[in-house]
Amino acid sequence: MFKTIFVADEGGRHGRDALRLARYLATPDTRFVIGSLTSPIHGTEPPRCEHADLIVVGKRRYAARILDGSPIPVAVAPLGLADGVEDRLRVIGVGFDAQSESRFALRMAAKIALEHRATMRVFAVVPPNDWSSSRIEPTPAEYRRLMRESLGERLREDVETLDSGVRAAASVLRGDPVETLTERTREGLDLLVVGSRGYGPLRRIVLGSVSSRLIERAECAVLVFPRTPAESERAAMEPAKAETV
Repeated sequence: MFKTIFVADEGGRHGRDALRLARYLATPDTRFVIGSLTSPIHGTEPPRCEHADLIVVGKRRYAARILDGSPIPVAVAPLGLADGVEDRLRVIGVGFDAQSESRFALRMAAKIALEHRATMRVFAVVPPNDWSSSRIEPTPAEYRRLMRESLGERLREDVETLDSGVRAAASVLRGDPVETLTERTREGLDLLVVGSRGYGPLRRIVLGSVSSRLIERAECAVLVFPRTPAESERAAMEPAKAETV
């Protein structure tokens, strides 16, 4: 899937972690480019060379700056990844909220899963019912039904349209999206894939609170797919909405 991967030359353990993740995501015909993300004038900035279609970094604090303006996906390796036994991707998680960005991330994750013979776990996280002050508050049973008929149904539909070779399990969970997905990264995930929205005429990629906090807290590698160019152009004409998970 990724023809050219740009690996951040961060030195020390961070650089080794990034290179290990790049190898996990690579296929036999993938080309690696190793370079610096720093500039004495502009500081950390997205690399604009070698026509890479993925950037991999080891330092989490770089992720927001790299995604800010990057038209290609960015993957962040967890600290200490290079210290483990060399292995392949086995379990890929996906954060899903039925928006176009997360649906695109789901399709890309399915391609990675097929290439690496990995299984998938797709999570739709529904925030707790915060209507407690309303006189028309639904009962717990009604709330669960509403979620099942909306987000849960869309999740199942999208998973069912994936390639028949993809082994994917779908779950609708209730809780804070960041906390809930972070907990899932402690349960055997090798990679968590999420989407990020972009706004503005320059196709600026905005790393929202959910994605940024996941990168900070996740205990596995995180891969963030930006909005596609066509979606970015449409979004430039719309008001900003909540960040996808």
